[in-house]
Amino acid sequence: MRVTTYRKAIAALLLCLAMPSIMASPGTATSDRQIRAEAQALLDRSARADGPGYELLIARDDQIVFHQARGSAQIELGVPLHPGQIYRIASITKMFTAVEVLHLAEAGKLSLDDTLETYVPNFPNGTAIHIRQLLNHTAGVSDHARNPTPGFFARNLSTTDLVAAVADRDPAFAPGAQMSYSNGGYILLGAIIEKVTGKPWHVAIRDDQLAPQQLTHTAYGDTSPIVPDRVAGYSTDNPDHNVENASFISASIPAAAGALDSNADDLFHWMRALQTGKLISSRSLSWMSTPTRLANASDPAHPYGMGMYLWKVRGQDMIGHTGQINGFASALAYLPKEHITIVVLANDDEADARTMARRLAAIALGQAYETPVEVPLSTDAMRALEGNYRMDATKVRTLTVTDGRLFAQVTGRHAVPLQATANGRLYFKPDELSYFLPVRNASGQVTRLDYFEGGDGPAKALPRVASP
Repeated sequence: MRVTTYRKAIAALLLCLAMPSIMASPGTATSDRQIRAEAQALLDRSARADGPGYELLIARDDQIVFHQARGSAQIELGVPLHPGQIYRIASITKMFTAVEVLHLAEAGKLSLDDTLETYVPNFPNGTAIHIRQLLNHTAGVSDHARNPTPGFFARNLSTTDLVAAVADRDPAFAPGAQMSYSNGGYILLGAIIEKVTGKPWHVAIRDDQLAPQQLTHTAYGDTSPIVPDRVAGYSTDNPDHNVENASFISASIPAAAGALDSNADDLFHWMRALQTGKLISSRSLSWMSTPTRLANASDPAHPYGMGMYLWKVRGQDMIGHTGQINGFASALAYLPKEHITIVVLANDDEADARTMARRLAAIALGQAYETPVEVPLSTDAMRALEGNYRMDATKVRTLTVTDGRLFAQVTGRHAVPLQATANGRLYFKPDELSYFLPVRNASGQVTRLDYFEGGDGPAKALPRVASP
């Protein structure tokens, strides 16, 4: 037996030396197996087979390492989710819109220093708003969909209608003075694309980005046509977190700020095309991924470039965008150093796609975040945490005990349950990387909460205050 085993080992070694091209390195193979196992475990605990779910993808360079789905694509009919289905991708659309604008700039058809007035005459502050400010949310344009009139979301609006709706809102601030995320600004970018190309904004994206890369499952999210494999959207945005059919919203309302549909494969290949210079130049890509700085030198850089968020995961850069719209949540992210692409698609608008993307990225890096294991708190321990904790000049997070459970609530939003862990952390339920760490004085009284957003530091101190 020993002789046979020895001979087999020698034969296997000679085979490896003779045919290195067909053998994966042990480290890579083990790593990929571990990624698949950990990602599958994350998916299994995050989605029920009979409810809204997730489709998740992890890729390294051009190779997909993990791609699975779990949940129901149509709960009423019992249709399961499977890889390759179509979802609304909401604000991930902004990356496509930004790339289109940068593509047109490279072609000499516009300049990022052009004013809005050049393409959308008579818009408030239009002579002071520049295209680059629309791209990085520093133009001061208000959101057209805030405090809408009854029936607004069901209307089918033209770009002209949308521009008028944005123009009807008071400016949020002087152009360049602040940075505030604005769907209205991307509506205006859609109007600029249409003015320059003579095509609807989504047709320009199709012709310049999608068709050349043969991305056939990404399109304007009109709900009228029958689209094979398009999943139904659900919502748990109610006090009891019950699953409900998502309320209707016309794709014309978010438009260039969030109206595209896509699937995981298209998003992965689009991101690879973006990162390998097939859509825009490396110079333009660097603008997308450079933090926004205002003219005020004392103002910190904002973690958003041109149509792209900038995150940190386990100390590494991660860029991309999230999306949320009635019935759907999504994330498309990329880790430049490791060439890792992450896609998260969910058919529940309360799904935390950003946290899911961060968890997948950490798994891909071999540094998975811990899964909180709840440790019950006594009533006295929970009561000791009750109070108001100042987030900023206008917001307070209030911790309360209700029916024997600890909840956190920001003014105007639903209360969210918290779970304690053995190391003293307070996590959001059911699964959120961000956590609070209570800080006590010498008498044992809680004086503040240190907040670790996304599971990483540095901590933000939330001092305890007497009243909201």
